[in-house]
Amino acid sequence: MDILYLTLKNPDLKRAGMIYPDLIIALTEAGHKVTIVFADSPKNTPETEMINVDVDPSGTGPVGSVRILKVSAAEIFGVNFIKKGINTLKVEPKLRAAIEKELKGEHFDLVLYATPPVTFANVVKYCKKNFGCKAFLMLKDIFPQNAVDIGLFGKDGVIHKYFRNKEKKLYALSDIIGCMSEGNRAYLKEHDPEIPTEKLILFPNTIKVPPLKEEGLEFITGKKLRLMVGGNLGKPQAVDFLMKVIQYDKSPVYDKVEFIFAGNGSEAELVKKTCEGRTNAGFIDYLPVAEYNKLMDSCDVGIVSLDIRFTIPNYPSRMLSYMALAKPMIACTDECTDVRQLLTEDADCGLWCRSDDVEGFWECIRQMLDDKKRKVMGMNGRKYLEEHFDVSRSVELLETYGGHVEELK
Repeated sequence: MDILYLTLKNPDLKRAGMIYPDLIIALTEAGHKVTIVFADSPKNTPETEMINVDVDPSGTGPVGSVRILKVSAAEIFGVNFIKKGINTLKVEPKLRAAIEKELKGEHFDLVLYATPPVTFANVVKYCKKNFGCKAFLMLKDIFPQNAVDIGLFGKDGVIHKYFRNKEKKLYALSDIIGCMSEGNRAYLKEHDPEIPTEKLILFPNTIKVPPLKEEGLEFITGKKLRLMVGGNLGKPQAVDFLMKVIQYDKSPVYDKVEFIFAGNGSEAELVKKTCEGRTNAGFIDYLPVAEYNKLMDSCDVGIVSLDIRFTIPNYPSRMLSYMALAKPMIACTDECTDVRQLLTEDADCGLWCRSDDVEGFWECIRQMLDDKKRKVMGMNGRKYLEEHFDVSRSVELLETYGGHVEELK
């Protein structure tokens, strides 16, 4: 297939273990041609710039190349919520103009994109009309409801209505909607019943599963239990709750653990200030990929956290990184997500509590002090990853549901 992938951010093809780079590399290895169109910062590029990047996952020589069309658009990352929203709206017309200018007359079988954002409807419509291709949505966030849940704007306001209309339009244009979990799929069936059921398929987050290093199976005893929170540190990740957890000194196991926060996001400064001067918590702003992976490997337990107010089933991709390293997890989330079922039932690779229950979180920590329990759960997660979340599954699904169509809806 010839695949056109639309995104707000360029997937760094050197970042192994990330869902989008791994998917693009796997598609290329399977013989498909991928063209990425992404919105770059206006500081970094001319109006448009086309480059080719060799795909060399093994380091033994390229297996193909990916075309990347950089489009000078607007600042999306590292800005406040209001500016991000406004700038996101500016991206779509620029992507469409760039595609019309640089890719006119070419052939594509599939246009592929993810939420967020929900503002790609017009460019998707253009691609379907001009390339005669199918449109495949990888549903990663259900926006704008997730923003309403955490109080970024009201449900009855103009902003919600505007983005909700954009969301519905994108769903209508998409030939296939790949849902991360059964909970995602059930949510859409209930709240968007006009979507034909056959459009909704299970399309979980996946990565290229790396070999499990032998040292990853060793469990060091007689030291503090190290718990890691990695990746995005924003409002959706229940950072305020985690700050309460690290300051709760009433637990009998309080002195037996150490929290490591490594990442960035809107709440990173709060984490940094809270961790300052503490003996049980540390904050690391940024690490190169290799160093970040080493840090993860040195930790005993991975933390997955979501705001208690969410009414949508989120499925954080950071879980896959912990599973790959055979690390057990503690998840503190809302009750709507099916993460709880995955960790405590399906994969049996972690423990769960509500993300407003500080004592419940510390009880999970107490249980994780059991070396044998951690080892069993960690290996359970690794096995489940290999069986259910390998990137080959995503490639197979795209091959099954992608392809050229003669008649468009």
